[in-house]
Amino acid sequence: MKSLYRKKKFRFKKFLIYFVLTFLSILTGFFSSVALSTVLGQTGDWAILSSALLSAVVEVISKVFYSSKNFTRYKFVYEISLFSFINNLKIGLVYGFFVEAFKLGS
Repeated sequence: MKSLYRKKKFRFKKFLIYFVLTFLSILTGFFSSVALSTVLGQTGDWAILSSALLSAVVEVISKVFYSSKNFTRYKFVYEISLFSFINNLKIGLVYGFFVEAFKLGS
């Protein structure tokens, strides 16, 4: 009975650590997008080049993450890996740019 309790406790700790790191990486991406749009938006001459570069980076990260052979493993198992951290950072970055676009549009 104690071993079952320890096993469940270990799984919960692993899930909690995964959840916290995922949340922090998404927030870091969101903060990065707000900072980049603020700094690069100060002068209008860098806007097109920086948006093209960031779009290319996002597409490369998506291609690497979603075309990997281990994608099915990352989808179901709570593993803390560099790929999942970078992918969550990318998700936060894209989300932040959408929020910035809506703020500028209104």
